[in-house]
Amino acid sequence: MTDAPAGSPAPGTEDGSPATSKLDQLTATVDSSAVPPSIALAGELDPHTAPLLQGAVDQLLAAGTTDLVLDLSQLGFVDSSGLRVLISTQHQLAEQGGTLTLHAPSVTVRRLLEITGLVDHIAITER
Repeated sequence: MTDAPAGSPAPGTEDGSPATSKLDQLTATVDSSAVPPSIALAGELDPHTAPLLQGAVDQLLAAGTTDLVLDLSQLGFVDSSGLRVLISTQHQLAEQGGTLTLHAPSVTVRRLLEITGLVDHIAITER
């Protein structure tokens, strides 16, 4: 794993090993060598941190990713900015015939996904 400068996207390294980017409230660890590629999130997904996730997603999509797993097991908070990134990512992948899978959302995040109805539109896997 490599640490990228704070605030920069976490695209994964050229050799396929995971890359980690951190902001004060969010860590995004990208594993572009996984099949499908994954991004593990820890912390809070809000207006300050959503661009970090969006940048990582954008880089994976630019590299040709059509299926993506977001590990939400360590994500404690998501607001509307974070939901926007999840919905946008789902739409982008669906347009390419791919899927977004949310893995092991925390109780708090899962409840938000249920309230917003996203559980009916995005695949969710449990631990």
